[in-house]
Amino acid sequence: MEVDYGILAIIPPLVAILLCFLTKRVLFSLIMGIFAGGLIIATGNPFAAFEYTLGSTVGSITDSWNANLLLFNLLMGAGVALIWSLGGSLALTNWAKKKIKNRNQASIGAWLLGIIVFINDYINAAIVGNVFRDIFDTEKVSKERLSYIVDSTAAPVATFFISDWIAFQIGMIQTGLDQAGITEVSAFEGYLRGIPMNLYCIFAVVFVGIIIISKKDFGPMLKAEHRVQTTGKTYRDGANPMLDVADELGEAKPDKPMLLTFILPLITLILVALFGFWWTGKGPDKNLMAILGDSDPAVALLWGAAAMTITGAAIALIFRIMNVAEVMDTIIRGLKLMLLACAILVSAWTLGSVTGDMNLAAYLTKVVGGAIPFSLVPLIIFVLGCVIAFATGTSWGTMTIMTPIAIPLAYSMTGDPIVAVMMSGVVFSGAIFGDHCSPISDTTVLSSIFSGADHMDHVATQIPYALTVASVAAVMFLLYGVAKITPAILIPLGLILLVFIPRVLHRISAKKYAIKV
Repeated sequence: MEVDYGILAIIPPLVAILLCFLTKRVLFSLIMGIFAGGLIIATGNPFAAFEYTLGSTVGSITDSWNANLLLFNLLMGAGVALIWSLGGSLALTNWAKKKIKNRNQASIGAWLLGIIVFINDYINAAIVGNVFRDIFDTEKVSKERLSYIVDSTAAPVATFFISDWIAFQIGMIQTGLDQAGITEVSAFEGYLRGIPMNLYCIFAVVFVGIIIISKKDFGPMLKAEHRVQTTGKTYRDGANPMLDVADELGEAKPDKPMLLTFILPLITLILVALFGFWWTGKGPDKNLMAILGDSDPAVALLWGAAAMTITGAAIALIFRIMNVAEVMDTIIRGLKLMLLACAILVSAWTLGSVTGDMNLAAYLTKVVGGAIPFSLVPLIIFVLGCVIAFATGTSWGTMTIMTPIAIPLAYSMTGDPIVAVMMSGVVFSGAIFGDHCSPISDTTVLSSIFSGADHMDHVATQIPYALTVASVAAVMFLLYGVAKITPAILIPLGLILLVFIPRVLHRISAKKYAIKV
């Protein structure tokens, strides 16, 4: 018999998130959130709660999807270690000194690369973080800035172009169409119709460029950028970077710093991962969307990371930069680089399974439900998606829950199948916003890892930007529901607001932190 935990289902993620901000210790906070859920499920028995905590953690590790992604992260650490130790990062830094003339160009370059690498959010974070981590150090740009750029392009961009995200979204839309009994609109058309309503993602990607070009930082990000410009410190004193390659691996070999050492492993990662998407999803008479829909992204990413590491090792041996013993020592040190990150990922996944066991999403949906006019439905769907994703740390899980609810709800209230499928874009907006802000989200963790940022510093500096974008998106959703204004007007209107709002917040923050502007 399924237990109804009601409002108690909020406690585990609430404990984890509050402790994250209070203690700055992410792993400890996640573990305490999991244990809090165990105590509730075990009706206060601490021994049973301890057993539940361990069992749930084992379940997260042994899940095939999670296990593949854990090994992906470990192998990415090995690949990064080889690139660093072989002088690949040094060669890139030397090249960047000639091409990138200032810190603003470095930020714009990271933003543009984040838009270009759209095939998968994990690959995006890995590539953009690895390419620009050392460049940002050289040009004196904060780690908080890089992690924000990485996080705010990875998932939003993946929702618009050819990626595994799109295949997943189309599948969710089909489920919603089936639930609503809509036959006159295909799932792919529904996805296309939903794009203009995916306002948060559209605004988030453009807002990165607005902030970089205008130089109107605000909130903790302004403080972080002021710190690096006045002290040269790319992260604050006392910070705990998720990936500090230079500190962990020491100096790179200066013998043969070649760009090939940096570029070839990453190109191999991309090509092999793309092949993995095709191979795991291929079949007779399948189009691209069908292949992506049936592919196994975790396996594809794992193959790519393994190929990246093998390529780095081959370069070391072929060019005689390292011998076999040195290659293996470097790989082992690279694996060690990722241990904390992997522990945090496992804990985040485990907390997600705890909220699933306690039916948190169903509770939140039930609380918000009731007799409401359609004019408020887009805003409510967006807000609910935000809350569920923030509390659970998963955008995909939120899409899975909300899309089959949002489409039938809108169709039952309007009778218009086009309006109904447009709600899918609203769901995606809320899911990705909550995922961006949540310290227990795997995408947020990976952005911190590959940027070499302190995780809670990344979360704290990104939240004001994400909230600004989400607030504008919320106003646009309300205008859509109440005044029936089309996305063709809402999108430019929202972007105009996002150009002017940072100017006001910049002055307020500068006054708060006593920074002269």
